[in-house]
Amino acid sequence: MKASLFRGEDVNTETFESVLQLLQAISGMNTFVGQRDPLPLPDKRVLLWSDLFEICQTARKKNDIEADSFVFILTEKPNENNFFGYLDPEHPRNGFIHAGDWERFIHCPTELPVAYHILALMVQHYMVQKEGDLVHILHQEPVGCVNDFCRNKREVILKMRTADICPSCMERLVQKLNPPETNHVFELLESLRIKMLFAQNMRQHIEPSPLVVTSENNLVIPAYGNLEIRMTPLEKTLYLFYMRYPEGIHLTSLVEYKSELQEIYANISSLGSLEEMRQSIDDMCNALNNSSSEKMAKIKGHFEKALGKELAKHYYIQGKRGERKRIGLLS
Repeated sequence: MKASLFRGEDVNTETFESVLQLLQAISGMNTFVGQRDPLPLPDKRVLLWSDLFEICQTARKKNDIEADSFVFILTEKPNENNFFGYLDPEHPRNGFIHAGDWERFIHCPTELPVAYHILALMVQHYMVQKEGDLVHILHQEPVGCVNDFCRNKREVILKMRTADICPSCMERLVQKLNPPETNHVFELLESLRIKMLFAQNMRQHIEPSPLVVTSENNLVIPAYGNLEIRMTPLEKTLYLFYMRYPEGIHLTSLVEYKSELQEIYANISSLGSLEEMRQSIDDMCNALNNSSSEKMAKIKGHFEKALGKELAKHYYIQGKRGERKRIGLLS
């Protein structure tokens, strides 16, 4: 399956990019791309479904998106039937996702339920003969399945905590979707489930699990649903450097490892010229500015967002003022 994501002009770039990162976090048979330029929306407080479906179809034609690819528009504006999302009966690979008001129903970052419902609509498409039948496969009473209708919107928390597809719905799905695509969907759903539980501080009792650096230099925790911790190239350079020195390094000593930091940075980044890359490392090694401290604060934030504050303590770089900085998990 393939999907192109668009954002309405009311959805901020950070939320949109976070949704896209969640869907791209695990490699597999399904692909997701983001069209980053915002789309104008009708000047209405509540959007009609026909408005949203027309925006999708226009975006599809304008961007020459293949007929077998899904197109989704994300918007924070309410829709006429107050749904989390739905597919166009006339053009069944077009759909909308409501990206607003999630804080009223579930305690987690907005991007998690938005990404979840994109996956849900994609698999629902393969469970029906025609999109008009979609409403008939939705469970009116929640059973912890992606097809739970959630008339009471707070019930959405159940299906996100299970990240499952019930046996009857699975029987429909396997007749249309091949096993690699189905397995990839389950991996992504499980990844979202785990991230939601971490965000809700419901997994703080578990022991920390090893963090792995992949061949593409991605930072992944396999035991947590292949959870990827995303960082900028400079942040990742600093983190990979500290992974090499579990005993810790003083910030004032970074200048002694400048060539090693430059080597790491050159290996993971293609941004800018060689001279610009050297300047970035020089700034990070300069004890007279706050570049390295700022990077560490950002790294801490990435782990806390992904794992919650308590579990994140094992993973980010830390140390008291004047002492060696180290990664707790490696100490």
